[in-house]
Amino acid sequence: MVNIRNKGHQNAPSSPKGEVGEIDTRAPFQSVKAAVSLFGEVAVSREKRAVKKSNLSSENVLDKETQHLLALRELNKIKQQLEKAQTTKNRALTELEKAEKTLQDLTTKLKTVSESKHSAIEAAEAVKNKAKKLEAERSRNVIGREAWKQELDHARKEYTTTVIELDAAKQELNKIRQDFDAALEAKLAAFQQGAEAQRSANVNREKASELSKEVAAMRLSIQHLKLAAVQAQQEHSKIVAEKDACIDSQKSAKVEAEKKLMSLKKEVDPKSYKNLDAKFAETSAEIEVLQEEMKKAHATEMEAVRVVALELNEASKTLQELAEEESSLRSLVSSLQLELEDVKKEQAELKEREVAAESLAAKLNAEVQNSKANAELEEKDLDVSDDLSMKLQQLLSEAENDEREAEEMKRNANELMREAKADTIASEEVEKKLELALREAEEAMAAEKRVLDEMKIFSEKKDTNHYLNSEPGTTIKLSVGEFDSLNKKVQESEILAEKKEEAAMAQLEAITASKNEVDRKLEANLKAIEEIEMATKVAMTKAEMAESAKTMVEGELQKWRQEEQNVRSEAASTFIEHSVKSSVSIPLLL
Repeated sequence: MVNIRNKGHQNAPSSPKGEVGEIDTRAPFQSVKAAVSLFGEVAVSREKRAVKKSNLSSENVLDKETQHLLALRELNKIKQQLEKAQTTKNRALTELEKAEKTLQDLTTKLKTVSESKHSAIEAAEAVKNKAKKLEAERSRNVIGREAWKQELDHARKEYTTTVIELDAAKQELNKIRQDFDAALEAKLAAFQQGAEAQRSANVNREKASELSKEVAAMRLSIQHLKLAAVQAQQEHSKIVAEKDACIDSQKSAKVEAEKKLMSLKKEVDPKSYKNLDAKFAETSAEIEVLQEEMKKAHATEMEAVRVVALELNEASKTLQELAEEESSLRSLVSSLQLELEDVKKEQAELKEREVAAESLAAKLNAEVQNSKANAELEEKDLDVSDDLSMKLQQLLSEAENDEREAEEMKRNANELMREAKADTIASEEVEKKLELALREAEEAMAAEKRVLDEMKIFSEKKDTNHYLNSEPGTTIKLSVGEFDSLNKKVQESEILAEKKEEAAMAQLEAITASKNEVDRKLEANLKAIEEIEMATKVAMTKAEMAESAKTMVEGELQKWRQEEQNVRSEAASTFIEHSVKSSVSIPLLL
């Protein structure tokens, strides 16, 4: 850095003008290089600030991108959980279909068992009918045999055993029907659980769609932020280019200024230096005045903001107080209304009591008059008259007491009426106060809206002034509210995911439990069906045995009939022969 003052002192002995006198020709800046360096430092500091602000904006964008990635991860987790729930639902549906198939098989088997049962019953009835016919034929035929009786007893025993087995089969069928009803109930419960799982899946889908919408909105906001960051970078690059151009122009101006300085040094005039010093002092004083005015204006603005904030706080406090007063007044009005209702009820009761007292007084007067008449008629009997006089006095005293009570009741009723009127007046006053409080609350709300509008206008003006005073491209920031809202959304998505996972696990456990119950019931039903099939097989074999026994009995009966016919024919032939012999012997004797 070249010092002009030193140069002046060095050139003083060489120049002839230096010996005339010392003049203070010190400039505010020692050289043009010093001024350029100062302005350059200011520009560099501004560039650093712009770079810092751009770095902050890029960091904010990165924060938003990380939050977006976290939200996407949460959404993927929720989607995976939804897929798991869907798979569990599909498994449950397949298991329900299997259960339905097994139930259909059971129904078909039950139908076959019932048909076999009906056929066995019909066969037993046929055997019974044939046995009855055989017994009828046996009763008709006098001559019988012990073998046929034994066979018939054997057939009866087999018939009784078949009947007992049929009763057991009926009981088993009833048990199977009960198990079938229980299986149907389990099936209905499984269907209900499937419907609940479907509903929960639909709810999860709706929540997932809402989350996807929120993620899409976040993506749009991130794209807007990226565009804003790109614009800010472009503006920053423009500013840097403009600053480079300014630096180049300043360098060229510096060179020109140095040239002019050299020329001015040759043509130095002390008066011009003095004028420049005076102008510089004036400009510096004006700058200081302007800075003080700016500080004062800023202080006034801040005071106005504080005053508005205080007014807002006071207005909110007054609103809260008015709301509390309104609630208290409403509670008072409700309590007064309840008291009015109670007073009205008491008035009605008092009126009823007055009517009852009047009726009692009328009855007592009638009794007094009757007693007086009876006393006049029975004046001869002194004892009776004394008793009547005593009764009359008692009745009169009771009537007086009743009248006094009636008067007291009337007084109480009048007092209650007055209190009711006072309560109504007080309630009207309270309603008026309520209306006034509501009006004041509305006015306070309007004042609050006005203050908020003024605050908005003031903040917009302040933002516009700040935007005009600040350089473009350096004020891209995220608000604390947006950051908190994003964090809250992430936390809510985590909580929703946990809740959905817990619900899905609970549904899975319920479905598995119902599946196990259905499997157990199906196994029991299958075992019962197998037992029924075995019993039906045994019954069929016994029915076949009964049919074979029946055929044997029929064959024996046919043989017995043939033998009986043969015996009858032999007896007839012997009788004929005997008659012929007798007829032949009679003429010989003659």
